[in-house]
Amino acid sequence: MSQLLKVTDLCKSFAGQGVVKSVSFDVNESTTLGIVGESGSGKTSLVRSILRAIDPDSGSVRYNSREGWQNLNELSAKALLPLRREIQMIFQDPFASLNPRMTVQAILEEPLIIHGLGDKSWRKQRVAEILEKVQLDASSASRFPHAFSGGQRQRVGIARALILEPRLVVCDESVSALDVSVQAQILDLLASLQSELGLTYLFVAHDLRVVREFCDDVLVMYAGSIVEQGPVAEIFENPQHDYTRLLLSAIPSPDPDEKLEPLDREGLLLE
Repeated sequence: MSQLLKVTDLCKSFAGQGVVKSVSFDVNESTTLGIVGESGSGKTSLVRSILRAIDPDSGSVRYNSREGWQNLNELSAKALLPLRREIQMIFQDPFASLNPRMTVQAILEEPLIIHGLGDKSWRKQRVAEILEKVQLDASSASRFPHAFSGGQRQRVGIARALILEPRLVVCDESVSALDVSVQAQILDLLASLQSELGLTYLFVAHDLRVVREFCDDVLVMYAGSIVEQGPVAEIFENPQHDYTRLLLSAIPSPDPDEKLEPLDREGLLLE
């Protein structure tokens, strides 16, 4: 299995405070890496630095593009543009991330227009194809975001991310705003699309139950640093760091009679 992404000593700070501190990890093709940690741990800043939505202070993000390995940190905005087709993002809020004044057709067609792909007829056909892949009827193209449920809007968000045929997709808390039953449907869809299209996911989440079921590997972040990383089964069954144990202790049991007794943060060696 070949590597798709290699992050080395990535750092980012705001107002002198480090939010991403010398983070390093690798991601293999067609796998899912879960990134977990509490609010403020640096998860979102990390993935936005990788995407160059914000510029990191130092370190390297090497991506194995269709043209070969490239260091994303060294590329200009113009040089990055072709790679935007290969690296896309699914956002947390399926309503706020969609322009309420645009139809689904316009929303999904916009990335194609930006990248100069196809004529109007081809783009219309491409939109119909991607709607089918995310299990929405082709008639959805003429509707506006407010006409959809939360789960349907997230399907539109997934379609927008996939319409450029990316290889790496960042899912930033992409199911956390959805009801549990809808979460399961969206996760099943993401898994099916990964199998069909060979996608690689960076899956940012705070729900460890979802991470355990959906991800192949996981890295645990605390205060901007990775405190533990490895295969999901290994980390969940035999956590080595106190902070990982603290997070795992807060997962509620499906047994309603089992008392939840999360570990106390006080006294744990979190640094």
